[in-house]
Amino acid sequence: MTVPAGAVRNPTWRRTTDGRGPHLEHDELPTADGALRVLRAGICGTDLQIQRGVRPDAAAVLGHEGLVEYRAGSGGLVRGIPNPVDPHDQDSILGHSYDGLLRRWYPAGGPAETVRRNLVPARPDLPADLSALTEPLGAVLYGWDLVADSGGPPGSAVVWGSGTTAVLTALVAELRGTPVTLVHPRAERLAYLRGREVLDTAVLGTGPPAPGAGAAFVCLPREAAGRALGEALHTVRENAVIDLFGGFGSGTVHELTGELELNSVRRANVCGTPDPGTVVPVVLPSGKRVRLTGHRGTSARHLLRAQELLTTHPRRFGPVLSHVIALADAGPVLRSMAADRPGARLPGEHLKVLIDPALPPGGSREADLTTTVAALPPGC
Repeated sequence: MTVPAGAVRNPTWRRTTDGRGPHLEHDELPTADGALRVLRAGICGTDLQIQRGVRPDAAAVLGHEGLVEYRAGSGGLVRGIPNPVDPHDQDSILGHSYDGLLRRWYPAGGPAETVRRNLVPARPDLPADLSALTEPLGAVLYGWDLVADSGGPPGSAVVWGSGTTAVLTALVAELRGTPVTLVHPRAERLAYLRGREVLDTAVLGTGPPAPGAGAAFVCLPREAAGRALGEALHTVRENAVIDLFGGFGSGTVHELTGELELNSVRRANVCGTPDPGTVVPVVLPSGKRVRLTGHRGTSARHLLRAQELLTTHPRRFGPVLSHVIALADAGPVLRSMAADRPGARLPGEHLKVLIDPALPPGGSREADLTTTVAALPPGC
């Protein structure tokens, strides 16, 4: 890997706790040996939660979705997708417990070695911009596997949420031929999703559908997940499965599920292990029986399947990429996405905001669904 001629600084967005939000620092560029170059990075909903202070994560540099490259010992160029959660320690998470990808270069050393150890090879024919969807889509496929393995096809599914993972969950339902409803209380948000034409057959509604769904997915941040779980518990049919995709921190319980610590349900399944996954039966105060599942991270096999789907259906997944911005502009955008009301956010309504470090400050572009990982020049 070569350092660009004349380049002497490494731009990195660092989080602060003084209310100013992320700020750009310029470190010395690392040496080429052992360093990772970030080619694409995505802003995730958990990044926004960390920025808002509703998660205890300690990373000063956010970002865990993306595409990186490095030079192998033989001199060959290796490009891969980081798998953020360490399968041997689910509390070790890229961009959460240690510094992440919102930078041009990832310096050599301990953290870079952790990233490399959990790197999944990027398909050469994968559209490079879609690489930022690989990890969230892999997590979605993991959730669908947990639901399917617990008792067969659900008949129909309901997704609570309207961000990237919620939309990807509904999109996968469509590809599986499963009738799906996506629920979000803000009509303007649903109108935005309809306008992007990212979903085809899904029903979009501001309130829960008629009871009877066989599966539900709660894809919401911690501030909103509890209410959604309550709606899901009332909506699903007897013995249905609910995937706690996110939104439940340590110690969280719900009045309808008694003393069950909800985050323990998620922590029971880590990076594809065990297989089949753990599902927890629950009896509601009404006497209805449901099953809860969830997970932390995803696995190499899910990330490979995600790349296959993205490569096979680029036009279906392309509309999920709503913005492509420069690294230099990522900090203010992230802060606005995390803190401002929907109508006042810098990018406006958005789904996945993709960072292309090769763009100049102030630069932006449409998502590129034709340039593949193999076609990227070294360092781009």
